Amino acid sequence: MIEKARRFIAQNALIPEEGAVVLGISGGPDSVCLLHLLLEMKAPSLSVVCAHVNHGLRGEESDEDERFVFTLCERLGVPFELMRIDASKVAEETGMGVEEAGRAVRYAFFDEVAEKLSASSPGGDVCIALAHNRDDQVETVLMRILRGTGTDGLAGIPVRRAGAAGFPVVRPLLDTPRWEIEMFLAERGIAFRLDSSNDARDAFRNRIRLDLLPQLEEESGGCVRQSLLRLARNAAEDRDYFEQVTGPLLEGWEHSLPAEALAGLHPAVRHRVIVKAFARLGLTQDIGAVHLAAADKLLHTATHGGAGGKRVEFPRDYTLGIERGQAVFRPPDMADPAWGPRRTSGKSR
Repeated sequence: MIEKARRFIAQNALIPEEGAVVLGISGGPDSVCLLHLLLEMKAPSLSVVCAHVNHGLRGEESDEDERFVFTLCERLGVPFELMRIDASKVAEETGMGVEEAGRAVRYAFFDEVAEKLSASSPGGDVCIALAHNRDDQVETVLMRILRGTGTDGLAGIPVRRAGAAGFPVVRPLLDTPRWEIEMFLAERGIAFRLDSSNDARDAFRNRIRLDLLPQLEEESGGCVRQSLLRLARNAAEDRDYFEQVTGPLLEGWEHSLPAEALAGLHPAVRHRVIVKAFARLGLTQDIGAVHLAAADKLLHTATHGGAGGKRVEFPRDYTLGIERGQAVFRPPDMADPAWGPRRTSGKSR
């Protein structure tokens, strides 16, 4: 398994030879396994720092996870960074779901740790490593299919992507199945924590993992997982191509694009440009087909002289408006001169 992980890391240029890795660690089997692998494989000039977030969702169990990770890092001589939050409160204040709010705070914390390491050791590279495995990829792709994702969503979890603060977010175990991780830990007698919420069937992902996938595997003769992984790889190739196409269209972008030029793009390109533009403003999720259809209608009306509205609403009070021939993308806190200041609810519409 170590050699397999080493090859996967090298093939995808995931871990630098010199610098630091911020490892997001929960105490579960995946992140504990990745910690031991990184310590065993890393070059002498590379340091590993563990970053743990206590979301406060499971009471004493969450606190026990925190103590476990702290003790593990202390025993292995690995620096430990901690953040404690009330994810339920953050969700209520921001209008996000609890899982989404926890994820947003978690990634921001990882960026914060990475920035601190980068400032203290400017000579080396810094990346953020997460321990998603091959089974996580399968579950994600199937979940997105059932929710009606677009083709980009079919690509699933990326092996490597740029984080919000510019640090690469990498997943060295994404090609490793869960059973190999569990075998590695068992053979070495390595302890880890189990999250009791992973067995709660009220969570959609858990029902997919516990019920739907095993049933599909049984009825298909055991080929569903491989089929979903193949679909993800094919979709990732298409996504990478469209990234190359849409990137230049947003060069020098500052909140607006010529409406006529945007309307003239092929829908596959136009929709990706719109999604990418909003992502740069902070809206990275929940844009659906209904929002893109409304944007298409707005752009068609604006460029063909028809009557209609001058603005369409996107999730969380983001808007796309037409002003003097420009398609203007606005976050909630940016005033719209045509409509005046807007009261924002902080919740998805």
